[in-house]
Amino acid sequence: MNKRQQEALRKRLEERRAEIESDMPYMAAEMRSIGVDQDEENGSLGNHIADDGSNVAEAERIVTVSEDLQEILVQVNGALERMTDGKYGTCQRCGNPIGEERLEAFPYVAYCIECQSIIEREQALRAGA
Repeated sequence: MNKRQQEALRKRLEERRAEIESDMPYMAAEMRSIGVDQDEENGSLGNHIADDGSNVAEAERIVTVSEDLQEILVQVNGALERMTDGKYGTCQRCGNPIGEERLEAFPYVAYCIECQSIIEREQALRAGA
C-alpha cells in the first residue's frame, strides 16, 4: 500500500471516528427520552402494555447500536494508532500483510481474512461451550 492510499484511508478513518463520536450523544439522548417517557407513565406501568413493550424494544435497540458503535470506535482508533506506529496493514495475529481490498472495504480491521476466520470460529466455539 502506498503512502497516498494510506493517507486516503486515514482520512476515511478520521471521518468515521468523527461520525461515531457525533452519534453517541444522540444515542444517549434517545435513551434518556425513553426514561422520561417511562417516568411520565409512572415507571413501567404505562397506559398500555404494548407501549411498555415498545419502549423496552427501543431501549434494547439503542443499547445494541451504541455498543456496536463503541466497538467500531475502538477498532478505528486502533487502526489510526497502527498507522502512526507504522504497523497498519499488517495482521496483528500472524504478521502477514492484510489484503488491500480488505483494507479498502474495512479500513479499521486488524487481522487478515484467514486469521479473522480463525478468531471467529474460536469465539463461536467458546460461546457454544
